Amino acid sequence: MKILKIDCFLFLLFTTLLFFQGSINAQHDNDRDLQRIVLDGKEYYLHVIERGEGLYRISVDYGVTMQEILDANDDISESLKVGQILRIPVISGRNETNQERDSTGDFLYHTVEKGQTAFYISRKYDVPLEIIYEYNSNTREGLVEGAVLRFPVDKVGGLDNDSTEAADSSGEKGESYIYHTVQPRETLYALSREYDTEVEDIIALNPALRSGVLSVGSEIRIPVSDEQKREAELRRASAESSQESKESQKSASSSQFIESGDYLYHNIESGQTLYSISRRYQVSVEDIKEANPGVSEDDLRVGYRLRVPRPDLFSEEAVSQRDESRLFITHEVRRRETLFGISREYHVDIEVIKEVNPDVDFADLQTGAVLHIPTDAWFANRTALALSETEPEDEPLFDDFVVEPEHKECEEQKYIGYERPVRVALLLPFAAKSTNEYLTNENDTLEFSQSVRSAASRSRIFTEFYSGVLLALDTLKNQGINVDLSVYDIYGGRSSIQRALRDPSLKKSDLIIGPAESRDLKPVSEFSKEHSIPLIYPLSNTNNEIGNNPYLYHINTPDSLVYDIMANEIVKQAAGHNILVILPSSQDKDAVNFVDKLKQKVSHNTLDGDSINFREYSPGSNDLVEIQALIKKDEINYIVVPSKETADVARIIPVLSGVKERTGADIRLFGMSDWLRYETVEPAHIHKLNGTIFTSYALDYDCDYTNKFINKYREWYYTEPHAISPYFQFSSTSSGYSRYGISGYDVAGYFIQALVKYGDNLDICINECNLDLVQFNFKFQRVSNWSGFYNRGIHMLRFKPDLTTQRVIMAGN
Repeated sequence: MKILKIDCFLFLLFTTLLFFQGSINAQHDNDRDLQRIVLDGKEYYLHVIERGEGLYRISVDYGVTMQEILDANDDISESLKVGQILRIPVISGRNETNQERDSTGDFLYHTVEKGQTAFYISRKYDVPLEIIYEYNSNTREGLVEGAVLRFPVDKVGGLDNDSTEAADSSGEKGESYIYHTVQPRETLYALSREYDTEVEDIIALNPALRSGVLSVGSEIRIPVSDEQKREAELRRASAESSQESKESQKSASSSQFIESGDYLYHNIESGQTLYSISRRYQVSVEDIKEANPGVSEDDLRVGYRLRVPRPDLFSEEAVSQRDESRLFITHEVRRRETLFGISREYHVDIEVIKEVNPDVDFADLQTGAVLHIPTDAWFANRTALALSETEPEDEPLFDDFVVEPEHKECEEQKYIGYERPVRVALLLPFAAKSTNEYLTNENDTLEFSQSVRSAASRSRIFTEFYSGVLLALDTLKNQGINVDLSVYDIYGGRSSIQRALRDPSLKKSDLIIGPAESRDLKPVSEFSKEHSIPLIYPLSNTNNEIGNNPYLYHINTPDSLVYDIMANEIVKQAAGHNILVILPSSQDKDAVNFVDKLKQKVSHNTLDGDSINFREYSPGSNDLVEIQALIKKDEINYIVVPSKETADVARIIPVLSGVKERTGADIRLFGMSDWLRYETVEPAHIHKLNGTIFTSYALDYDCDYTNKFINKYREWYYTEPHAISPYFQFSSTSSGYSRYGISGYDVAGYFIQALVKYGDNLDICINECNLDLVQFNFKFQRVSNWSGFYNRGIHMLRFKPDLTTQRVIMAGN
């Protein structure tokens, strides 16, 4: 075992939800000729759903929220269909016209998609990071899917190409890359041919693609030379131009209606009347008026759509095309008679008369000319034929439609750990000189007690973690797995960390665990990436390297990255019932972000048909009475308290307990993981309120595996690996039990076993490892196709009225 020294720096990663706000540059104004309709005095775009589209992407394209689409389409179901028509509200100031959007201040708008970072967006639009931060508050702390960012058009192109922020190089070879958004039915092979590169080179820039899964809508990096990059941009521009031309020709040659469900949507043309349209589709004028509330015969807007009830395809008027005697009547043009007059006489549109009389020169219509005038049978035949040619595909759509080129199987190997030892390096600062020197910034959850003076106490966190690692190695040894552990003490400054990284044996490691703090992460992460060594970052929740290193695994995920999982669970439980959110007494950024995410999930739940009565309450001077008035005694009341402030929680929990006593109502409380460390919270109240708390780590004392570990830890170290009553107690380095021993045991045991099982395919198969864990729930997900992983696995702790506690492992997807 060898001991070296180390040190370094770094800052922070994700989080915070930016609620969907502002306007957006609706792409459809450029991509297609938008069709409009007016119903009940409200104006809508009509969008025909295409293959690969989902509700979220449609909302982004039109600059509206999904809830606004749902509100405008109360007849749609959760499974969208190809060819189905959605009504998209036209909202003044947001998506009405290009000119209107341009007048909002010459801003570009970008909707954040899954895995995107501010750094990525700065490169995508060639905008300095500081500009993104300046015009979008809270983005320094991270981005969240669905947020809308804005930045001035005149700042686009403002990056210094020599700066690290603008760097477009893939590394040693000096090759550049471009970003490509995966489209339906694309494959890696097709993309490699399109960009004149190799599949292996694309995978090298996007390690996530080693799994064989190419997700539609995801971003991937394509390696290209500067010349190829310019050619690709020209090809893309040419293809877009060609597509626009094709769409224009298609639009011009297609029928005058589109169909969806029980309706056809007719494109109103100049000179048409309700009666002529009713004849065309063989429905009554009254039926058309009923389908279009508020429509007026005197105000048919040319270019807008009119909703027409679907005609009966088996109408008795529909006859054989060869029976012309029933398809047409003849009209002999009288002196001074005009085509307009003839059109009005027979209630047939001028264009239709011209169409069925191709040999007549209507520019010089002569007296005595004989015209064919279509009958109801002709219109019935025409509509039936058009409907048969435009039958929509009955195919459900999903946003996450994927193409799988070649899935790599997670086959177990029997070499590493058996034929030779697993080489593991542990990098921790065991010899911290002073508490204040190692106090982390306010966003870092790694805590140090200022009350402890001795160096041994200050480094206790890391020795506890190390003790858990040693216990894991003993367990692995009993399973026949051999491990060669090298321990590096990385306390001592930048020079010591560089000495450790220059150690030749470190380059031969199969796995690196550490460092402990964010400021030491960057050089270790760069080393890990350079030598393709998996790096397990086990303790701090601050991580700014995850977007740069595909070999990095972040264990202690910030709550904000799993807000969507928490909100989903609350909404799932509360479906059909009531949610009452008790807001913090003061501004709380995290609480606001979580409540916004919860609102979004409640809105999406409309698709399932289970409405939720959602309300918010701001604490005041008479909380007991006011909250009691909001509680429904004969229904289930789900109460969410998103505050992490000790004073807020200590104040509101007894109030809710009092409301429960007075009303006898069914109250089910949801709280945040920070509560578990608050000694001011009375556990009996949480049990009484049927409380649920989400947390990344929790013990199940009814689990045999957990109890076996606890007994072994006591036997080895003569101390508790966790408090006997672990909840609602403040943990510090002066506590009489080990707080980080379990972390070391879980992390080392899990990743060494995973590496032994899957070897070089660890990144592909990491979530296939069904291994026992004492306190964690590991479910890893990449931030992007080229980034590292973060843990999305969390627990629910249910504090039941009978004073028992149940740990529920959540899926994490």
